Amino acid sequence: VIGILLLMVLLICVMFRTLLNPLIIAGAFAAVLIPFHNGLKKHLRPSLSSILITTGVVIFIVVMLMVSFAVIFANGEYIQEVFNSIFAWLSIGGGIFGLDVNPVVLDLQSIVNGIIAAITSPISEILGATAYYSIIFMILFLFLYLFILYGEQIFHEIWALVPEESKPKLSILNVLLSDTLYSLIIVHVGIALLVFVAALPFFTLLGYGHVLFWSIICAIFALIPVFGPVVIIAFLAVYAISLGDYVGLALILVIGWPLLCAIPDWYLRPVLMGKRSKLNAVLIFIALFGGIAVMGVLGFLYGPLALAVLTAVYRILHDEFGGEDQPVHSKSF
Repeated sequence: VIGILLLMVLLICVMFRTLLNPLIIAGAFAAVLIPFHNGLKKHLRPSLSSILITTGVVIFIVVMLMVSFAVIFANGEYIQEVFNSIFAWLSIGGGIFGLDVNPVVLDLQSIVNGIIAAITSPISEILGATAYYSIIFMILFLFLYLFILYGEQIFHEIWALVPEESKPKLSILNVLLSDTLYSLIIVHVGIALLVFVAALPFFTLLGYGHVLFWSIICAIFALIPVFGPVVIIAFLAVYAISLGDYVGLALILVIGWPLLCAIPDWYLRPVLMGKRSKLNAVLIFIALFGGIAVMGVLGFLYGPLALAVLTAVYRILHDEFGGEDQPVHSKSF
């Protein structure tokens, strides 16, 4: 019977695999938000508490997206000027350092034209994609509401089925996963806010104007670990060269890159995550980098989770077969 039930669950997962990402993401956010729910439901009905928290998350995301898009669209002409400056620099007669860069310029322009063509694609395709992602996001937030409301109850019901002799071992996995999820989400949001605050004085010092625009762009890209901020810094470096502003280039490389890229991504993010989850900072960096390289943007979530599972398996096996000479929760791994 158990085999048939597991087979049925597997078939359903295969049929509805598109919904697995919203399910996992909602579960990850719920693991962080349930403590707030436990505090709020002391004063409100649990269902109302879950609705308020889910609605708050939706409002926060929508407001952030609206502010970001408003700032970007308000600086549309400025963005075009930046690209025109770079294209003009790449198209100078005789090329750069004696190299003909005009084919490169054509490729860059074709990429931009492709983006414009995608944006101006037939309205039916746009409406179809909008409807699809609207449904996915609606399901994501419905999952979030249910996980906040019933997640803790479901966990305790499943945990009650675990044999008593297995609970000490499996609690290692439970603690690692919960701590990793908490540190992952809180640290990522915190790093993005920190980058935004640090970017304001830097772009004021740089003197290119549009300080709020550049700061918001850096904060958005900071949500994509490792790759995001580096793209902005590299783009700014090319823009500074196209303007002939070598003082600005020096500021970007000497101050901007360490302040907005190296310190947040290579030090603060793995160290802060490691303090809560008690995982090695280097392994967390590998998990973030490898997860994004293999699975795209969602790899920033799946990579650390995979690391937490593997570390928990290692600690459980070590505790079971490795003797008692070393503590299970060693911080070295």
